Amino acid sequence: MRLDQFQSFLAVAETGSFQAAARRCGVTQPTISRQIQALEESLGMQLVHRSNRAKLTVAGDLFLRRAHRIWQEWQAANAELKAMQNGQQQELCIAAIHSICRYFLPTLLPTFCQAFPQMQLRVTALGSDRALKVLQDSLVDLAIVMGDRHLLKQAEWVIEPLYSEPVQVLMAAEHPLAVNETLTWQELARFPHVVFKDGYGMRRLVAEEFSRRGLPWQPALELNTPDAFIAVIRESEMVALLPRSALKEALRDPALGIRDLSTPLPLRQVLAITTRDRLTLPPVAQLLTLIRQQAAHESSFS
Repeated sequence: MRLDQFQSFLAVAETGSFQAAARRCGVTQPTISRQIQALEESLGMQLVHRSNRAKLTVAGDLFLRRAHRIWQEWQAANAELKAMQNGQQQELCIAAIHSICRYFLPTLLPTFCQAFPQMQLRVTALGSDRALKVLQDSLVDLAIVMGDRHLLKQAEWVIEPLYSEPVQVLMAAEHPLAVNETLTWQELARFPHVVFKDGYGMRRLVAEEFSRRGLPWQPALELNTPDAFIAVIRESEMVALLPRSALKEALRDPALGIRDLSTPLPLRQVLAITTRDRLTLPPVAQLLTLIRQQAAHESSFS
């Protein structure tokens, strides 16, 4: 059963003539006859009486109601697909790690919204693992995550490195370790840590480094937003290892101290990931262009 058969059947039903249906569809009358016959064979029932005027059978009348709906659904689907190709999709969804949502995206999203005023933009802050899962499940169009060796690449993914940044130590300005310009891992092992929850790349990176060095690690409090880290650290002797982009507000806070590691962790890499088919859509392509421009700014800042 083909769509051109539906089209021919509807044309015959509405015009009452095989010849008129052929003119409407832009084909020959024998073509219309063959398509109606093929449709009847597929259904196993006669749909049209062959006489001076084409008239629907009882089965044809019943089928007509369904055929109208099927044809309308096809036209609606076709229109939606063409609109999507032209950048007129209804919404675009992003999943990104919290530091990206807090400090990176706000500067570029207003420009994007001006370019696509009819589109609803949805941004969700998630850990890297969860952000990749919702991308894999086609629940979002773009994920911005922390890259690490545990990243399982999918064949349909397009992965674009955005920028890299160091990991630093956040503490209260009056913390006992604040007297040091740089900190060793042995010194960090003596104090409780504020950490990201499971599923966050930063937690995995820090845990693996303490384990590799054979040092104890004291995760005392689990949080998932940079603002919460800063508020807790300011009032305690806990410390936290955070990427530089998450420390922008802390740099301006005299109650906080930021120190480098004497033996630094590898630079944290931030990646933008989408799928090959989404990359052809104008809104996704435009958003990635804005993200690249902002990433170049972040790189110069670092």
